[in-house]
Amino acid sequence: MIRKFRLINGEGVSWDLNARTSFFHSIGGFGYKDGTQYEQIGTDFIPLEELFSQGVMTGRIFFGGRNAYVNYRAFSRFVRAVPLTLVYEMEEAFRVPVRMTEIAKSELITGGAGLDCEVAFTATGLFYKNVSGYSGTIAIGGKIYPYEYTYAYADVTQNTLMIDSDSHGDSPCKVTVYGPCTNPVWKHYVNNVLYETGRYEGNIPDGHKLVIDTTQIPYSITERGVSDEVVADRYQMCDFTTERFFHLQYGSNRISVVHEGLNILNVMVEGRISYETV
Repeated sequence: MIRKFRLINGEGVSWDLNARTSFFHSIGGFGYKDGTQYEQIGTDFIPLEELFSQGVMTGRIFFGGRNAYVNYRAFSRFVRAVPLTLVYEMEEAFRVPVRMTEIAKSELITGGAGLDCEVAFTATGLFYKNVSGYSGTIAIGGKIYPYEYTYAYADVTQNTLMIDSDSHGDSPCKVTVYGPCTNPVWKHYVNNVLYETGRYEGNIPDGHKLVIDTTQIPYSITERGVSDEVVADRYQMCDFTTERFFHLQYGSNRISVVHEGLNILNVMVEGRISYETV
């Protein structure tokens, strides 16, 4: 199976790295190195902190054709529109946030076939795949299914969705609760066990939404308008006796949102299932 690569820059523009005019090859660095430090106690070694080294993906990009220098210069401008996302596709599509830290300009290959340039991309996060779910549905591996069971949970309402994760790492997500709603409470169950909760103390009007986001640093809880613009930071209006933020965990993740109003809530969860390597 052919591996496909492309870059997306900070302006949302995509660059095909499998094209004849810019072919990414001789690729390395897609694994990981465990840099965990250990302390010896007797004959045992106790891990002090789990650390993974920052990934660096290397290779060469062949800028082919008669316009090799033109393509090289266009690419060098393209990658300066940060942040960059490297998309890697086989059976599934995975993404990793990167920064281009090296591109070596070479001379034209004998005969003028093109430029073959060494490149390096430094990862600024883990690989991930996007999944999403909506209230009344299940999302498994990015696919959406009707939410139907032959049995009932005691705390399941119509404001519930499920996402399965096959990663043992913490996976960030964004929870969107659409108004109108009053004093919404969100609960996260992992494999049917209550894992963490959050509560917002206030009203979200019709047409607005409450967004709880751990996919960006710093984490945020904001009220957003019709065009997704930030209306206000609502973090201080949350119940600080709750966890507020959460990450998807390995197994079945059930997210349930309730509020003090009479209407059924519309809820969406967008997750990034994270992996050290793919």
